Amino acid sequence: MTSMPTLLAAGGGFNPLAFDPAALILTIIVVVVLFSLLAKFAWGPILAGIEARETKIEGDIEAAAKQRAEADALLTEYKNTVKNVEAEMAALREQGRTEAEAMRADILAKADADAKERSERAVREIELAHHQALEDIRREAVHIGMAVAGKVVGRSVDGEDQQRLAAEVVSGLTDVQGA
Repeated sequence: MTSMPTLLAAGGGFNPLAFDPAALILTIIVVVVLFSLLAKFAWGPILAGIEARETKIEGDIEAAAKQRAEADALLTEYKNTVKNVEAEMAALREQGRTEAEAMRADILAKADADAKERSERAVREIELAHHQALEDIRREAVHIGMAVAGKVVGRSVDGEDQQRLAAEVVSGLTDVQGA
């Protein structure tokens, strides 16, 4: 057996294209041994890892689809809730308007009633003052009339005559006022 440097020195060199049956058998044995070692120790764990990764990815896809469905359901529920809140707000606004209108009408009715009551009271007070003034005028007219009658007749009218004459004058005034 010659060593490699000796072959090169002898002019025989290494030819990669030259067929060597021993090298072929050795290469086949090495490949078969290496393949069986890889199959036993490397391919099993690699395939198991790939299968585990595929299973995890499929699980993640299913979980994402499930989460998407849940998110869509939550979004639909949220939209319905917003619509309900908007409807409730519209109802509350309408109720507020109705209550405000009722309060306005109530306040106006109370103000009208108060104004009418004050007006009626003022009319009664004016009528009372009018009657009182008429009574005062009548009394004064009776006293003046009595004084004039006393001077015309030339004598003093006593209490009984004064009352009789006052009654006649007052009845005459009411007849004149009523006519």
